[in-house]
Amino acid sequence: MNVIDLAQQKVKLKKVSSTGGGEWQGPCPECGGTNRFHVWPEKDRYWCRGCGKNGDAIQFLRDFEGKSFKEACDYLNITMEEKNYTTPPPKKEKPVFEPVEHQSPADIWRERAEKFVSHAHGNLKQNQDVMAWLAARGISAAAVDKYRLGWNPGENGKDIYRPRQTWGLPAEINQETGRPKKLWIPIGLVVPYIIDNIILRIRIRRPAGEPRYYVIPGSSMSILIFNALCKAFVIVESELDAIAVTEASELVGAAAMGSSHAKPDKFTYAILRDSTQILNALDYDKAGAAAMQWWKEQFPNNCDRWPVPQGKDPGEAYQLGTDLKSWIEAGLPPAVIMNNRIQNPEVRSQNISSSAVIPAEAGIQSACHSREVAGEVPELLKELYNLLKSNPAVKIINTPDRFTVLRNDKYVGGRINELVMRPGEVFEYILNHPDEEITWKNLFKGTSPAP
Repeated sequence: MNVIDLAQQKVKLKKVSSTGGGEWQGPCPECGGTNRFHVWPEKDRYWCRGCGKNGDAIQFLRDFEGKSFKEACDYLNITMEEKNYTTPPPKKEKPVFEPVEHQSPADIWRERAEKFVSHAHGNLKQNQDVMAWLAARGISAAAVDKYRLGWNPGENGKDIYRPRQTWGLPAEINQETGRPKKLWIPIGLVVPYIIDNIILRIRIRRPAGEPRYYVIPGSSMSILIFNALCKAFVIVESELDAIAVTEASELVGAAAMGSSHAKPDKFTYAILRDSTQILNALDYDKAGAAAMQWWKEQFPNNCDRWPVPQGKDPGEAYQLGTDLKSWIEAGLPPAVIMNNRIQNPEVRSQNISSSAVIPAEAGIQSACHSREVAGEVPELLKELYNLLKSNPAVKIINTPDRFTVLRNDKYVGGRINELVMRPGEVFEYILNHPDEEITWKNLFKGTSPAP
């Protein structure tokens, strides 16, 4: 038995080439898709361009069946001498993640920062073009005031340069010129991070050029987190996205990581660890998807991938017409919503997105369920059914506390995750499904769509 035999027991493969002994393609047993999984029978090799898994028949059993090296060899009736294998060395244990603690800026830096931010804020209020750009990304004039956003026009239309010592920074020498380096303060949108009226960081978004985002030296590199007292949080990359998220829904806080590979600091990590729900909305690209594995390992019980329905981040999604409030609250467990209503009685039920509330009565059926009974099954639901049937170990968790896709209690990405998580017919159908664990067997409550 080689890798093609093993793969075809799990997924349907199609021959796409006859050269070099032939090549077959199909969905990955791990991350789904349609043709990302490649198998070369003559070479006894496989590779997934989605999740990156690759190897031979032995490795296939280790990756997709959870077998040990010896168990895989025994299953295939292979001796180590036949394959010229030696027992692989034990895997090194991953180092335990230790969040760092960042220092606050020096007093002189904070004094200069206060003057600069105040000046920049006044400039932004006069810049209607930038104000309109912010509004198009879900950041209102009230939010500009609340977060003290600003605009640095520079001096005579050019970037500002100041002696580093004026901001309390140590002197540095330019190795090329031999002259003291100056502090660069470029033209652009000024985004301060402020806690208890103390400015901890100033990041400037430049209108053009690289780097697009620039942090003024001397800033604290603490992870920006808004609404730290909330019990649910949305993880994003930029501060502007964090502002748009918290302005859209009072039920959540937001943490701006700065980049997809950044990790929470000590303060943020403690808050997220004790939260009820984390919606990970890092940019919907390869980097964001790769980072999700770390988040699931660190927060296995309360973190789910929650990409925006369109675009790559909340700001872009808002520009494209997404209702951020509905998108956010659709990912929250009912406990978060109900607690907010109890603590804030002035919040009326009509202000809570109906798509965020999962019906308590198992007999309640969504419009999708009704059409299913009548035999009118949407095409995307048929696709989900077929993918789940090809991946029987995958289950969709739909409980008051969690909404995610798992295989053997591990996060599953790929096409299945995309169908389930991106709001639409499938998303609404799953939210209103009466079962808390959904597989291909009960997706249609015992019925199967027409082939």
